[in-house]
Amino acid sequence: MKKKICMFLVGAMCLAGLSACGDKKEDTTGEGGAAATTEAGKNDDSVIGKMKSDYAEYVTIYDKYMEVKYTPSKTEVTDNDIEKDKASLIAQGTTTEKQTTGIATYGDAVNIDYTGYVDGTAFDHGSTEGKGTEITLGSSGYIDNFDEQIVGHKPGDSFDVVVTFPDPYTNDETLSGKKATFDTTLNAIVVKKVPEYNDELVKSLTSYATTAEYEQAMREKHKEDNEKNDKTKDKQNILNTIITNSTISQYPEDEMKGLIDSMIQQVKSLAEANNVDLTTLISYYYGLQTEDDFKDYISNYVENYIRQKMIIVAIAAAENIDVTEEEYEARKKELMDSYSITDDNTFNQYYAKEDVYYVVLAEKVSDYVYEHAVIDNGSNSDNQQVQDMLTSAATTETATEASSEETSTEAK
Repeated sequence: MKKKICMFLVGAMCLAGLSACGDKKEDTTGEGGAAATTEAGKNDDSVIGKMKSDYAEYVTIYDKYMEVKYTPSKTEVTDNDIEKDKASLIAQGTTTEKQTTGIATYGDAVNIDYTGYVDGTAFDHGSTEGKGTEITLGSSGYIDNFDEQIVGHKPGDSFDVVVTFPDPYTNDETLSGKKATFDTTLNAIVVKKVPEYNDELVKSLTSYATTAEYEQAMREKHKEDNEKNDKTKDKQNILNTIITNSTISQYPEDEMKGLIDSMIQQVKSLAEANNVDLTTLISYYYGLQTEDDFKDYISNYVENYIRQKMIIVAIAAAENIDVTEEEYEARKKELMDSYSITDDNTFNQYYAKEDVYYVVLAEKVSDYVYEHAVIDNGSNSDNQQVQDMLTSAATTETATEASSEETSTEAK
């Protein structure tokens, strides 16, 4: 069955205001126009044209959508950012060495192998299969009392670790409350060698010669990333303002129901595929307790998604913003490359053509309203006039005082 693009992803992309994918066409309808027509006034039967005819007439766009005020985001690069970069470089240069001497103690990283048995029978997923696994004693996250039975042993020792599974044991309910014996071998104590942060480390792991060069480059990278992320936030805020202040007279009920049913079914299929009940899955992923809560959550999500989609399409209709076949093909190629999809048939199983068109359209609309938005400097024209008057009055008063003082001085 053909699947739609994940609506969560599409919704996030629309609100985030992704990068531009082309130039706007000339506006032939005038601001506020919503007719999905071509140059000659004929009906537009393209993918985007159909969206416009389906949605635009039911939308009243925020009347100031072409001049939304916003306060630009400004994220500064901090010393803490650079400290994290230094720590990351040190971690990259850290090496490990397996020692076959010594005694394992709490806090040590160790490499072990084990096979677990319940009532003398090995159970599923209870063995390292001789591949070895590394844990840190005291914080492995294994069953209670597992780590402490390794402490005191030497590399090469083989011994039993006897534990009792908690009840309930959610990873495998068949093991809940049962006593288990793990035939365990301590292969090695793993010792980490942490390098010093210096020019030598920087030179060995990066293209920079000194710590100063590296840190300056990282500052520039953070600055570039911050500017990009700030721009994305600003686009999102501008779109949110437009969406909040626009109105919808009628929603496409059939489309909304189809999306709601499809998303709920996908989650149910995910639960079945993982052999868990739906309530357990929605509690884990969404923090919701009942299926009714989940249905309400999905319904609200879909309504918000359709709302923003209708408004974005209406703006595209008003401003004659369209998506070309070339732009669609470019985005399709990006998606295929990103997810290693090699043929059209596979792509079409996961991505509906109209959704790919819409994602590109949403990017272009987001860029368009961002380009026409107005930076809010905290004052309006009326306030500015008052400020100008006060400034002028203060200047006149100062000049008058100076003149009076000069006259008084001359008279003495």
